[in-house]
Amino acid sequence: MTVEQPVRLEDGETLDSIGTADVRVFQRRTGYRFTLDAVLLAHFAATEGQDLPGPVLELGAGSGVVSLLLVKQFGVAGPVDALELQPAVHGRLTRAVALNGCEGRVRPVLGDLRQARSLFTPGVYGQVVSNPPFRRAEAGVVSPDAERAVSKSEVACDAPSVVAAARHALRPGGGVSLVYPAARLVEVLGVLAGARLFPRVLRAVHARVDAPATRFLVQALRDQDRGLSVRAPLIVHGEGPGGYSAEVAALMDVPLAERNGG
Repeated sequence: MTVEQPVRLEDGETLDSIGTADVRVFQRRTGYRFTLDAVLLAHFAATEGQDLPGPVLELGAGSGVVSLLLVKQFGVAGPVDALELQPAVHGRLTRAVALNGCEGRVRPVLGDLRQARSLFTPGVYGQVVSNPPFRRAEAGVVSPDAERAVSKSEVACDAPSVVAAARHALRPGGGVSLVYPAARLVEVLGVLAGARLFPRVLRAVHARVDAPATRFLVQALRDQDRGLSVRAPLIVHGEGPGGYSAEVAALMDVPLAERNGG
């Protein structure tokens, strides 16, 4: 009989679980914490990228939710290189990879995506995924907490730098999957076009069936224009378990609102 050993937490940390495969990650109790966007992005990339084999690169991996979900819940072969800028966050990511038994399948990398040309051999990856900072640095108040600021505001990277890093890393025909606020759709599509990354799949995310879109998920291919397929809207809330739609509830074992820290 195997007895699971207690997990050591650093001061101010929580251990949180997400998804049907019990992906566990370390997070600061008062710092930036993952949201449903990470789950939706991982599912979107895994589903729409089934014809994009090869290694995967996550830009701005944070606590590791997307990378770990890709390999542990959604069965992406990988390996997934998880690039994270902040040393403390990278440390928690590395511990989470070990805790989830994903060593070798998820490979934490400490570095700045703006230096992608010096970090990664060009044209190696079949897929790139990113849940980048949403808020422009000049829009609103930037959090005084460094981790929150880097994760939520474009103080360390912006859409053009994310797209440029993806362009460098992808092989011809490889795909990048992104999630952004719906209000930035035209801007992001323009940045992708400027890098010759052609949108292949677009899906809007709505809080409820009668509500306007709040997010969009997009996958774009390097140097290949196969035409754009607009998927049916993804509805988050409904009459499924935990108040979610049946589609979203199926991705998660425990509703986000019922987890410690939410």
